[in-house]
Amino acid sequence: MYYPLCLNGVDVHPLFGSFLKGRPFIFDFSSNNPKTLDYPLTDFHQFNQMIFDELKDASRSWGIGKYLEERKSLLRDYSNIIEEERYYHLGLDIIVPYNIPMFSPLDAEVYKTGKETVLGNYGGYIILKHDMDGVVFYSLYGHLKTPHLVHVGEKIKAGQKFAHIGQESDSGGWFCHVHLQILTQKAIDEGLMEWGYISPALLPKVETLFPSPYFLFKY
Repeated sequence: MYYPLCLNGVDVHPLFGSFLKGRPFIFDFSSNNPKTLDYPLTDFHQFNQMIFDELKDASRSWGIGKYLEERKSLLRDYSNIIEEERYYHLGLDIIVPYNIPMFSPLDAEVYKTGKETVLGNYGGYIILKHDMDGVVFYSLYGHLKTPHLVHVGEKIKAGQKFAHIGQESDSGGWFCHVHLQILTQKAIDEGLMEWGYISPALLPKVETLFPSPYFLFKY
């Protein structure tokens, strides 16, 4: 993939510092898993408890929700997503407890911060802009605690603390986690900055808009 190649020789700082221990539990949030229909999407506390009970039952302290996973049943309450058929997940979900700090994986400029207030959206979010030898791309972090620690235009260094995991309205009502997503300049220019899911029809273009975020997640 083109975007990871621009990081050759560049150290990526662990997003959660030394917090993550052991192997992650890989969640199945796809429609193939009937358990997704049991998640109480409008009750943050119960939803969050169910997710962290799954971690406990698996004897793991943290979890992963996959990039490009089909999640139609998980998104069933969000009519705009279903109508637009945007149910393929564009980010990598890293599931950790509330208020855990995050550290910038690379040198960056804070491009945008905000908070979406509609249930099911990002809640608190930050977008960082990276320029690696002239190749510009953006990393988006959703479901963050507010008020934010950083401000638009601020330059931050790799390894600098810039955010904490949110809950309730700060997480958009979702369980405690961060949604890590990569955006290209093309995605920004086309006004797709707030998309967290993509339709099957646009999947052939995903690499040019929202490349895999796995290269930026180190632990």
